[in-house]
Amino acid sequence: MKEILQLALRNLTRQKRRSVMLAVAIGFGFFVVTVIDGLASGAVQNLENQITQLVGGTVFIQGSERGPATDRDTKGKLMTVIRDPGYVRSLLEKNNIKYSYASQYTSSNGQLLFNSKRVIAALMGRNFEEEPNLVKSFEVLSGDLNNLSQRNALVLSKKTADSLKMQVGDSVLYTTQTINGQNTVGEFTLVAIIKDAGLMSSMSAYVRQDALNELLEMPENAYDTFAIVLADKKQQNKVAARIEQLIRDDGKLVTSRAEALKANPQNPTVSIRKQLKDSSWEGTKYLVVSLNDAVPQLNQVLSVVHIVTTIILLVILIIVMIGISNTYRMILYERIREIGTMRALGMTGKDTGRVFTTEALILSFTGAVAGFVLGLSGMAVFGLFRFNSDTMSFFLNNGHATFVLSPVSIAGQYVLMIVLTILAVHSTAKNASTISPAAALRTVK
Repeated sequence: MKEILQLALRNLTRQKRRSVMLAVAIGFGFFVVTVIDGLASGAVQNLENQITQLVGGTVFIQGSERGPATDRDTKGKLMTVIRDPGYVRSLLEKNNIKYSYASQYTSSNGQLLFNSKRVIAALMGRNFEEEPNLVKSFEVLSGDLNNLSQRNALVLSKKTADSLKMQVGDSVLYTTQTINGQNTVGEFTLVAIIKDAGLMSSMSAYVRQDALNELLEMPENAYDTFAIVLADKKQQNKVAARIEQLIRDDGKLVTSRAEALKANPQNPTVSIRKQLKDSSWEGTKYLVVSLNDAVPQLNQVLSVVHIVTTIILLVILIIVMIGISNTYRMILYERIREIGTMRALGMTGKDTGRVFTTEALILSFTGAVAGFVLGLSGMAVFGLFRFNSDTMSFFLNNGHATFVLSPVSIAGQYVLMIVLTILAVHSTAKNASTISPAAALRTVK
């Protein structure tokens, strides 16, 4: 094997220009695919991170109650509320559920009204004192976050504030419904305008949780969602399933993710909500969902990204491999007398074919490594640029492109390259191995 490798390396250096051109073609293919794969995966991750920040976590526990039955709704109005402020947290801590941080918040959909202007807004009632990660994420354009201690404090994104033509210090009305379904109006004062981190953040407004609870007629310490952020987001489905089982084992009512996934694997949250809507119960019934359940499109987008990049790589490699195949057919003709000499000196037919295959593999591997390194360098440089595009902001991290590479994806691309390389030179290697030494030596070029 050592002799075959030495022969392969010697042959590659004999035609340096041709070898370099083939390696450059392979390297360019890997450069393009590496950058596209990293950029697309990074964009999906940035979008996921923004959604995580918006909704507060990657695994969510909510509680639901049924109101009194009416003629219109014999099961009773469905209300989202967890009245026991410490139950979920103590359950997770008691069972050693690991997470980076947690938040329990109240959310509400309604309209903000200011000077005859109105916008639809999702109000998030957060406990700012207990959520330093959230407060640190706010990039303040005007106002002061120290005023978040005010009971009626409101934080708006620049986009929403501009739509309402509001300035810090202005008071705005918020119309929504209580958890019992009654219309209600609250007044909040704008204390800070923050930069839009992306499309998702521009849709949200932040207020104190106790103030929003009072407006929605919820108990002061109650909330509707307990959210945790996992260090490893790939574990979110597993953790969600475990938490659901812990609640069930604790004797509490809880929906079934397994049934929801079976009924609607593409969007299990819809089936979980249906379980609540179509049933009646007394007390609190919990539901547990992961971010993957709530926003299944993220995984679908990521899968499409990898499929597209694999197809691009496949097309580029096929084009390159056709070139390699044709080149090695010509090389076989150029070396036919040399092959005859080596065969006459005792080299077997199989070893003769292996020389050609080894050459092609070294060429492909070298080109791919160079393309990968160049891709990493290109991504590092490209990541330094800042983009101020509102359209693309939800795919960026503070205005910068993020690149994420999957080791599994890279390994798969290398395996694909090796397989195609072997196929490209298979015919040439086979022909070389079957050439008769006498016939090769008699060949006149």
